[in-house]
Amino acid sequence: MSRQQSRFVRRTVVSMEHIVDRPFYSAYAWAYDLLVTRPVSHDCAGIAMLLAQHGVAPGARILDAGCGTGSYTLELAQRGYVVTGLDLSVPLLREAQKRANHGQASLTLVCGNLLTLPFAQHYDGLLCRGVLNDLLDTASRQQVFFSFARALRPGGVLLLDVRDWQWTVARKRQEPVFEHSVVTPRGTLTFRSVTQLDPRQHQLRVTERHTLSTAASETVATYDFAMRCWTQEELQHHLTQAGFGAIVYLGGYDPTAPVGASDRLVSIALFMG
Repeated sequence: MSRQQSRFVRRTVVSMEHIVDRPFYSAYAWAYDLLVTRPVSHDCAGIAMLLAQHGVAPGARILDAGCGTGSYTLELAQRGYVVTGLDLSVPLLREAQKRANHGQASLTLVCGNLLTLPFAQHYDGLLCRGVLNDLLDTASRQQVFFSFARALRPGGVLLLDVRDWQWTVARKRQEPVFEHSVVTPRGTLTFRSVTQLDPRQHQLRVTERHTLSTAASETVATYDFAMRCWTQEELQHHLTQAGFGAIVYLGGYDPTAPVGASDRLVSIALFMG
């Protein structure tokens, strides 16, 4: 892909700014894909199948809302979709831009806020992976679906995943600690995450630590934050209130995965307009 085929537009945002303080999204955005691996090609094959089942075929306009470093954005663009990747973190978008500059498909990258998407009935499909767990208050959790509705054309498809509270509890009780080390050109980077459960709030209380070690020095960044999981009942309520219907729930992006197949709850819904 040539540099002229990709655009990175910065827009003013009005909320959610605290999220970009997380080192994963800021100082260590350059290491995100080294520490967090995803089955991108496999997931996008399932995403493309789910979109096609709802009439959104290659050539359609897709918004990847919360695109991060752009791995899914670029994969969908390579599959023929006209994709816009949006994220609140400028460092993550810079990593996405680097990826786009080495790709073979056209896409647009935008800095923006999920709660106030700067589009109006523009997209045939909207993908949002995992980001909704960062919304802690009920008002924002409802508002985001009205924002999605405004960005979709009537009949447009919303495809998202969130952490399912029930299945996340089961996983985190068994695996409260995650640690991974990688050797990078900047030194050996070790990431450690410790999660505590807050059943009353359906929240995960997370402590993260990045440790970058070289022969001469060691740099440590720690960050404490909360994520709020979802239930199918809550998701159903907010989707319906925002005008979505024909709602289907899955346990992954594989169209045959039942709810409970993972700690993720995938939902696909139509904006009834």
